Amino acid sequence: MKNLILAFVLVISSVSFLIAQTGAPVIFKEDTLFIIKNNIGAFSMQQRADLVANNIIQLSKLPLEEFDSITVIPSEESANIVYKDIIIASITQADATAENDSIILLANQRLLIIRQALIDDYRDTSLPKLGRDIGFFLLSLLVFFIIFSLVNRVFNYFRSNLKKLQHNIFFKNNRILRFFTFITPDTERSILLFLLRMIRFTVLGLFLYLYLPFMFSRISYTRGFGEKLFGYVLKPLQYLGNGITSYLPKLFFIIVIVVAVRYLVKALAHFAQQVKEERIHLAGFYPDWAIPTLNLMRALIVIFTLVILFPYLPGAGSDAFQGISVFVGLLLSLGSAGAISNVISGVILTYMRPFQVGDRVKINDTVGDVISKNLLVAKIKTLKNEEITIPNANLLGGGIINYTALAEKYGLILHTGVTIGYDAPWKKVHQLLIDAALLTECIEKEPIPYVLQKSLDDWYVAYELNAYTKESHKIPQIYSDLHANIQDVFNEAGVEIMSSHYMTLRDGNTTTIPSDYLSKDYQSPAFRVENPIKKIIK
Repeated sequence: MKNLILAFVLVISSVSFLIAQTGAPVIFKEDTLFIIKNNIGAFSMQQRADLVANNIIQLSKLPLEEFDSITVIPSEESANIVYKDIIIASITQADATAENDSIILLANQRLLIIRQALIDDYRDTSLPKLGRDIGFFLLSLLVFFIIFSLVNRVFNYFRSNLKKLQHNIFFKNNRILRFFTFITPDTERSILLFLLRMIRFTVLGLFLYLYLPFMFSRISYTRGFGEKLFGYVLKPLQYLGNGITSYLPKLFFIIVIVVAVRYLVKALAHFAQQVKEERIHLAGFYPDWAIPTLNLMRALIVIFTLVILFPYLPGAGSDAFQGISVFVGLLLSLGSAGAISNVISGVILTYMRPFQVGDRVKINDTVGDVISKNLLVAKIKTLKNEEITIPNANLLGGGIINYTALAEKYGLILHTGVTIGYDAPWKKVHQLLIDAALLTECIEKEPIPYVLQKSLDDWYVAYELNAYTKESHKIPQIYSDLHANIQDVFNEAGVEIMSSHYMTLRDGNTTTIPSDYLSKDYQSPAFRVENPIKKIIK
């Protein structure tokens, strides 16, 4: 046994000695291209030879025109045979000394040997090689069709079972997308079928893209096609990966800023809600200002955040990005002048508080109730149930009459006029008008209605009745009832209303002075009869 071990050690030593004397051959396609006779650092001769052989095998997968890209790059103490950025073989001073040649000449010799071996391999048309290529191609096609068929069958199975879920009670009661209330079960099934179809196309496309290059790279006449396909995908992915890696610090900065701003806006929204619900009181700040002020602050915060984050966005410094920014700014400046004017007017109107939603208002010739308002327009529902949209710029430039703002606290004064002839005593007319007002529903008893004598015209006296109401939304009905009561009261009292004056013939010897005055002696202008309003109050 000891003799066997000793013999084995002697054989190994002899082989090592022979290798050290003769060197390690670089073998490609069972042919020795050249021999490496020196170590480099931790790499032995055999390791160097194996590494060079593997590199040449990888080069053999390239198309013929790529072989000219293999070159020699010299340095101070060595020379490298490279393809693009890949080192195929290195030649040191020790290699050149062993071959009794210079580094550059030895590197060029080995370059020619490698290039010629690759060209010969590419042009190899021997029957065994053609047979191997054809057999591999047919076998690859068979495997391709088998895998393609299996993938289709699997997805068809899932698709057929997914269609049956429409009548499945469990699916109806346990829907996957139930948190989207607007998605019906049929719509959900269609979405799932669409996703399944997209996954199917993705899997098949990925399989084709990975399998075809592998298949073509194993055939002499089609090699290089696979590497090109891989390059089309790997280069963009590599570029994308490098870009993402270098962009990570900026991305973390953006995430921190966005999260901080998000919670700041949430805090402001909570505070604004408290102010709106009058749980927090701010001196001189109305509760209805809370939400508009929140929206303004939110817009300012978002704009300020975008200004901060703009330099950190991908491609922010590129000419294309800057060109798009200028184009968008130009579009906004040219196309949104009117909108910006309405927005500014809406902000001003918000803090002017000329009306609130639900108020009865008159804007120009439009009378109705405010049903909505925003930064751009206000919508009015007229008394005839017509919806009118008025831009805020028009509201700010025109007059706004609000019938509701002071009605609850002070009462809205409704007024109407009548003309009565000079033959009717004015005190009686005052009393009749006040009685008609007090008979009208929604007219306040306090403060009591009052009458103004507007003018003394040629044929009649113009009287104006003023009455208080808190029902600003019932103005048309109140006026209608008031006019009806005025007609009834004056007709019962025998006093003729002369609004639409008319002419009549009378005897000039008679007087139009009321008979009540004819029975009294003349008194000075300082004489005043007790006001009928005082009687009603008593």
